[in-house]
Amino acid sequence: KQWYQRRVAITAGKKGQEASVCPVDPSGKFEPLVTDFAGMYVKDADKHIIKHLKEAGRLVHAATVHHSYPYCWRSDTPLIYRAVPGWFIKVTALREKLLANNDKCYWVPEFVKEKRFKNWLSDCRDWSVSRSRYWGTPIPLWVSDDGEEIVCVGAIEE
Repeated sequence: KQWYQRRVAITAGKKGQEASVCPVDPSGKFEPLVTDFAGMYVKDADKHIIKHLKEAGRLVHAATVHHSYPYCWRSDTPLIYRAVPGWFIKVTALREKLLANNDKCYWVPEFVKEKRFKNWLSDCRDWSVSRSRYWGTPIPLWVSDDGEEIVCVGAIEE
């Protein structure tokens, strides 16, 4: 859904940060943009949001649905999905070249060339190289405030 919303924003002429609106901060609390619930942890806000909608006459239906929900394996806390900026490699633009190079490779076992890896390349998606994880590997990129200059450090010597 966020991907679709971002595509709509970009199509409408929005670019970069302005194309991604995320009213939740890194600690899982609503930003000041959400005036009635600013500073409130999103998982604690449900009842308050329902009450607010009911008082405003905008609540259509309220119910509790029991379903599986993803939790952090380290802290056993609920995961919160946030729209965050990211760096992508447009692999889809390289699909034909990747498939051609796959044909030149010698594979052991041979079926990987025509089955598993070829299928994976045929259905390739753009690659997010900047997955935001606190325990992940940072990408050594520095970008100027205006976005005009990007410096990539490749070694300690640099």
